[in-house]
This record gives sequence, C-alpha cells and structure tokens, in this order.
Amino acid sequence: MHFPLILALLTLGAAHAGGPVVPQNFGAAETMPDPGALPPGRVLAAFYEGLPAHDRWLNEGESLPSEAARWTGNEFLLPRLPLRYEEWGIRESWKAPVLVRLAADLILEPGPHRFLVRARGLGRLWVNGSVIARTKPPTGSTDGHNPVIPVTPPPLPGLHPANDGQREEFGEALIGPDGQCRVIFETVVGSRNSRAESGELTVAVQTSDGKSYKVLGSSDPLTDDAVAAALTRIETALEFHDDETRRAAASRQDAYWEKRHAAARAWVRDHPAPPVPPGADHPVDAFLREKIERALAAAAQSPAELARHFYGSVLPVLQDQCFRCHGAKEKGGLRLDSLTAALKGGKSGRHAVVPGDAAGSELIVRLHTADTDDRMPPGGAALRPEQSAILESWITAGAPWPAPPVTPDEVAPPPQLDDAAFLRRVFLDTVGVPPDETVLRAFLTNATPDKRNRMIDRLLRDERWADHWVSYWQDVLAENPAMLKPSLNNSGPFRWFLYESLRDGKPLDRLVTELILLRGSEREGGSAGFGMAADNDAPFAAKGHIVASAFLGIDLQCARCHDSPYHSTTQRDLYSLAALFERKPVTVPKSSTVPAAFFERKARESLIRVTLKPGESIPPAWPFAGITGCQDDAAVTALMLHPDDPRERLAALITAPQNVRFARVIVNRIWRRLMGAGFVEPAHDWEGHTPSHPELMDWLAREFVSSGCDVRHIVRLILTSRTWQRAAAGRNLNAEPALRFFVAPERRRLSAEQVVDSLFAAAGQPMNAEEISFDPDGRNPATTLISLGVPRRAWMFASLSNERDRPSLSLPRAQAVADVLEAFGWSGSRQSPLTDRGTDANVLQPGVLANSVVSTWLTRVSTGSPLANLAVGAGTPAALVDSVFLRFLSRLPAAEERAPFEQALSAGFADRLVSPAEMTRPEPQPRLTRITWSNHLMPEATTIQQEIERRARAGLPPDPRLRQEWREVYEDFIWSLINTREFVWIP
Repeated sequence: MHFPLILALLTLGAAHAGGPVVPQNFGAAETMPDPGALPPGRVLAAFYEGLPAHDRWLNEGESLPSEAARWTGNEFLLPRLPLRYEEWGIRESWKAPVLVRLAADLILEPGPHRFLVRARGLGRLWVNGSVIARTKPPTGSTDGHNPVIPVTPPPLPGLHPANDGQREEFGEALIGPDGQCRVIFETVVGSRNSRAESGELTVAVQTSDGKSYKVLGSSDPLTDDAVAAALTRIETALEFHDDETRRAAASRQDAYWEKRHAAARAWVRDHPAPPVPPGADHPVDAFLREKIERALAAAAQSPAELARHFYGSVLPVLQDQCFRCHGAKEKGGLRLDSLTAALKGGKSGRHAVVPGDAAGSELIVRLHTADTDDRMPPGGAALRPEQSAILESWITAGAPWPAPPVTPDEVAPPPQLDDAAFLRRVFLDTVGVPPDETVLRAFLTNATPDKRNRMIDRLLRDERWADHWVSYWQDVLAENPAMLKPSLNNSGPFRWFLYESLRDGKPLDRLVTELILLRGSEREGGSAGFGMAADNDAPFAAKGHIVASAFLGIDLQCARCHDSPYHSTTQRDLYSLAALFERKPVTVPKSSTVPAAFFERKARESLIRVTLKPGESIPPAWPFAGITGCQDDAAVTALMLHPDDPRERLAALITAPQNVRFARVIVNRIWRRLMGAGFVEPAHDWEGHTPSHPELMDWLAREFVSSGCDVRHIVRLILTSRTWQRAAAGRNLNAEPALRFFVAPERRRLSAEQVVDSLFAAAGQPMNAEEISFDPDGRNPATTLISLGVPRRAWMFASLSNERDRPSLSLPRAQAVADVLEAFGWSGSRQSPLTDRGTDANVLQPGVLANSVVSTWLTRVSTGSPLANLAVGAGTPAALVDSVFLRFLSRLPAAEERAPFEQALSAGFADRLVSPAEMTRPEPQPRLTRITWSNHLMPEATTIQQEIERRARAGLPPDPRLRQEWREVYEDFIWSLINTREFVWIP
C-alpha cells in the first residue's frame, strides 16, 4: 500500500473511530490465499486439520493439509466447527490444530471501513489482498491460576461483547470505487493440548454513521438479540450440514446391511413365527386373549380355594427359596417349578416330592437336616418355621398343583382411553413430552376414524423419538462420562452415537454392531466411548457384562471374580467374551478374584467357585451357543465384513438372526417399556425365569428380525393394539408369569427425564442451562476435560461433580435441573448397567415440584415468556383456563375444576394489562466474567461464581405487561397444575 494512502487511512480512521489507528508491522510478506470461486453473496467456510503448529502460520517448505470439510453460510459468524465423522458416519475428533478459513466476495460502500475480528486463537483478516487485523494465540496457565480477566467492554454501547476467551482486534481498509471486496478470515482452532472449539468466530464492520457494527455479510447489527437470532439460524444450518455429512457417510454401509437383512428374512421364512390365534383384529390382542381364555377354562376345572392357597402361600415360598437354583437352572438336575419336574427328582435319585408323604420327600429332609453342607437353601438362614410348615402341609395334602385361580372379573378389559388421554400417552411413550395445545385441539376435533393410527405413524417419524429413547439406552449400557479426568474409570460420551443412530433410524442390529466395534472418537461422541474404562483391571470384562445383560438377558456381574452361585454362568464365560471384545487372549487379574483365604475361613463349603487362576490366559471364544441358539460357525462368518476380527465376530454372534435370544430380549425390553412389565422379569437376567407369553414374544421377535431389526416397527405393533390403548389398570409387574395376562398396561410414573422435559415443554421455555463443561473456553485437551454441550433435553445432563466440589466450578442453572432429575430417580453416574430405576415416592419429589429453582422459573410469568403471552392475549378467563390445562395436563378441565380457577382469574382480568405509560422494565444486570478451569483457583473466582448462582436462582423478572396482583394469581394456578399427581403420571 502506498504511503499517501496509509496517511489517508489513518486520518479517516481517527475521525471515524475517535482516535488514531496505530500501524501494525505484519512481518514478512504474505500472500492472501486463493479460495477459488466463491458462491455469490455467501460465506464459504473451509476447514483443514492437522496443522504443524497452533501459534504460527506455515513456514517455508510446509504445505497446507488437504481440505477436510467445507460449509457455506450467510455471514462471518461461526459458533463452532462442523462435526467430524469417520467413514461409517460415526463421530470422530478433529485433528487439531485446525485452520478455519471464512471467505466471501462482498460489496461495501466505497471508502474507509473499520473492521472488528474476534477469535480464540491465532488469526488474520485479509481484505483485498492485505492483512488488516491479527489475533494472537492464547497464552497463560491452564492449571487454575490464570488471572480472571475483566469483562471486555463492547466496541460501542449496546453491542454484543466478545465471549470469554476471545481475542478482539480492529483493522482498517479502504474500499475502492466499485465497492468490490474480497474478505478472508483465517484462524487456528485448537492445538495438541486443547480442544478444537472455536467460540463465536466473528468479523464485523462499523456502520457508516460510526454508531454501531454489523456482522459482515449481514444487515443485522452486532447486538445481543440479533447475534442470538443469527446463532440460532446458523446452528440449525450446521445441524442440517452435520446430518447430511453423517448420513452420506453411513450410507456406504447400506448395501452390507441390506444383505444382512435379506439373510435375516430368509431365516425367518425357514423358522416361521407361531400362528396368530383367531378371534381378534390385532395380532397382539389375539395372543393375549388366547391366554386369558385358556386360563379361564383351566381355572374352571380347579377348586378355587385350593388354587388361591397354592398361588398365595405355597408357590411364593418355592419361588423365593428354591427357584433360583431349581427353576430353569436345574442345579443338581432338579427342577421344582412344576409338579412333573419335582416328581422326577434330581441326580441324587431321591424323589424331591412324594405326594402325601412329607417325611419321605427329599425337599423336606433337606430343609431340616443338621448337616450344613446338605441343608437347603444353601448359604443362608434356614426357612422360617411357618414357611417349612406350608410346604409340609402341601405335600401331606398330596402336593396339588392346580391351575391359576382366574375369574372373569380379574381379566375383564378396562375401558379404552379417551382421545385426550390417548394423545398424552402416545406422545410421552414416543417423543417423551406431552402434546402442545395446537396439536391437542386439532386431534380432539378430528372425526377421522383412523386418526389414532395416523398420529402413531406421525410420531414414529418424529426425530424427538431419539430424545426420548436415548436415555433408556444410556442406563442399560452404563453411559457414564465425566467432564473432569474423563478416562478415570468412566465411559466416553457415546450418547451422541446413540442419539444420532436413533435419529437416523438405524436398525438395532446395526447400532449394536457399531457400538461393539468401538469406532470414532472416545471422548467426543463416537461408539469408541463405550470401550473406555481406564483404571479398571479388566475393562473389557466390564463391557462384556454390559452387552450380555443388555442384549442377551445374561447377568455376568458375579463372574468377574468367581463362577455365579445362582446362575449357570462361569468366569470363563465372561473372560471369553472379554477376549472377543479385546481381540486377543485376556488374563484374569489378581485383583478380580476371590483369595484362597476366603474359603479357608468358611465353616461349610462355599456356594461360589473360582475356576480360573489369576493370570490365566483365556482365548476369544463364544460361550453362549446353547443359550442363544447361535453357533460360531460358517453361517455367522458369512455375515461378517472382516471374518478375522474377533470383535466383529462377537457383534455378529449377538445380532445374527439365528441368535433367537437377541430378538426376544429386545422385544421384551420394548414391551416392558410401553406396558410397564415384561414377558420375562427381570429384563436383564432371564436365567430361571419363564416368559408369560412365549408365543406372543416369539411372534414379535420374528417380526423384529423380518423388519430388519426396526424398533419402531415393534413399537407400532404395540401402540396400535387395543390393549396398549386401555386405561392403565394392569397388575402384571408383580404377578407370576402364569398370572401375568396384560389386560392393560401398568400405571406408570413419568421418568425423571420426562418430568423435566414436560415441565419445560408445557411452559414453552428453553432450558437455558450452562454448557456442561468446566472448560468452556476449550483450553484443555479432551484427555483432561471434555464438553457435553449446552443441554436442550434432559438426557444431555451428566454428573456435575468436580474435583473437591469447588464452588468456583459450579454450574448453578444445570444443577437446578439436575436436582429435579435426581429427585425422580436419575443419576448422573452410571457405574453399572441399569434396567430399572427406583420409582418409589419420596419427599423430594413434591418438594422439587413445589419449591425448587426450576419450579420457580417455570411457574413465574416472566418477561416475554409463552405463558405471559398467553395471558396477555387471552380473550376470557375461561379460555385461559382451558389453554393452561391443555398445556400442562393435556386435557380440558372438568366443570368442577374450571369453576374455581375461572372465578379466581376473573377478579381483575379486565384490568390485568399495564399501560405502556405505567410500564417499567428492569435494568439489565452487568455481565460477569466466566469462570473456567483455567482460572478457578484465583481468589475472586468463587465470589464471581456465587453471584452467578444468585442470579440463576432468582430467574428472569416477571413480565411488566401484567399487574402484579393478577399475575400472582395466574402463577398460583399454573403452580397448582404442576403439583397435581396427574402431571407426573402417564394416563
């Protein structure tokens, strides 16, 4: 640039911005990169990973890596990098440092312009071939002692300030008479010791009047509201880009899975399902009805009093004390779960039950023997005298085993749900939140005969399906990420793999296969995160336990250290599975075995056996051919892409169509979640437990396999049945399999996630929680600290504990939501797989609904909130009552409910609005510095975080458009609906 032009720029810049612009020495000659043809009026973002350094530009002789990704936006504003996906469409990490280049050809007014640039790292802004502004790479400590930097003031009053961790610089450029301007902004994101997180990359230009800035490429001013709206639009566009990228990559495996599913359909043709019984329009209803009819016919042939005594007194003793060893397990060759089996006896040759002769029955002899090695049940206290008396009396009476006592009244179906209750239930069971008012009103007035099936189909296509179902698999698969020291015996956040697989409608056999193959990023959302279990003496044994319980209904927890005392599974079973997982022989660790001294101290022979020696090498092998029906043979090999890979072999053995256990376990889990009880209980441990409806379970399992392992297909079959659509009056969960009829679903309470999501959905409010991270500026590597993003649904939360529970690292808004989740049974730490959470009522549950921070936030009619807008626009108190009932309880109020609420809201309704002249709006509070891991040990960090917590607890101010007296009555009305029992129960 010529010296006279520089002087002109300095003079104009000083007059334009209020002070002189100091020339910068930009060092050696640089050449603006050539991005090629640029899309007219758009901003091209290109990304290059694996730069040699994060704190300098390329040296002579170094070359720019190949472009890894690109995206096109509308403005020079980028909140994050697009997600990175590996060749199968599973999340992987960016290889930092990453060069981000934003480029556009723009038309600006001729003359001098002042530019603003914001970035976290090394950056430079080019305008028409010249660098006009630079940002420096981050400096300072990341160990907690970095200074707490004061809030950067906005460039002009009323504008959006730089985010924490951003460097803000200014530059000047003179635009020629034609107004043409090529702008390129380059910045380096992340490093080998920090995550590739960009923050809000921004380039803005000062307006011609000098009073404001606008984002370059946009007409929007650089204000908080405009930037927030732009960031929302950009995030939506980035999500669309991520979806397309992921799905395009995943489609490369489609042909393989089509071949797999064709083989599965052929297997089903050769192994057909049980025929559907006649007599009902829906297959599910037909199978259920058939069992009821059989039970009623058998019960009519048995004396009612005898049956009630046996099933109420005798059978419970046998089940509690005998079946764990002598049910389906057949320990010692003896089964006691039917009279026929009991009469056969076991390997001893002695009859366990001799009808009419209690003293001659080995069962009674073993209950009373003084020999502790022979006494039953083993390993614990003897039966209570009254329990022994029940069994003796039963045998003396001839050991009758009557048909279950069933009366027509007990199996009479309850009524079908009305439309409002149906809609609430189907929404909660598919997408996890209640329907909104508009959907409800349209459905209630729709007279189409098949509207329920149409709604079911619509919801099964709704991507919120993933938001609802991902939390279930987080529990079942023990997803347990930690923000701090994430590899310390935790899993990675493979929630993102689960979520994206569910959103994309991946068949479950494919999801399970890709989970077991541990692909992508360990710490940023790939299925590889499932394999993380550092500081664990046998990490793949832990994962073998999880997949066996989740997908095979086999509990291997005890087998970590010894053979299972009440199961047929052994240590070798678990470590053989672990060896398949680890792709090599594994050794039994010394720390995962029972020491010999334990057995020496026992007065009687121990129930447990240690059959593997510490340090013994166990090769990869499939131990469950007998249980699953799936042999490790050529048929399984034919399903594999890489037959030499033991881990892929494990995945194929679990998901192959001939593994009948896999399909049965999955349909049992689905049935259980929708009906409140399974065909087999418990869902994770099938040994010794018989299914209540084996034919229906097998029919659904064949449907699952022939559909290509489509979970939604099974869900649709259940939801469209008349049984699922009946009033919740089932008594199935605690009933014996023979007495489990599924006349109707169980009464089910909302899960913790459903409670929280329903609260926010009904109030129409976003969660507005902090980023779930102690390191929001991304200064540390993912091996030390990770980010789980900003939650928008409850499944996105995790444990918020930090090292030594330092208050400077608290996340008060997120903690307020976590408090509600925890009260309803959620835990942020899942050390072990979990099928059931505690659902018993406790004092915390009404407490958090009545008095928690979240309750305060959502029942307050805050500024501009949907509830405030509803009140402002309401035509009558009655209409307002109807709308609030529809939002929170998914129904219109009954007459006796409407009357008191309408009366309360009528007082002052006509005068509820404050005139503009009277209205006062609170002053915005000053912005506070964000405390991060890098500065959390500084003295002022705790003080600042305490003020942030105080503001979080206070929530948003009330809407100034509504008079206080009337608004408080309205808020009490809303509060009362949240605190009804109905709100937290599925109809």
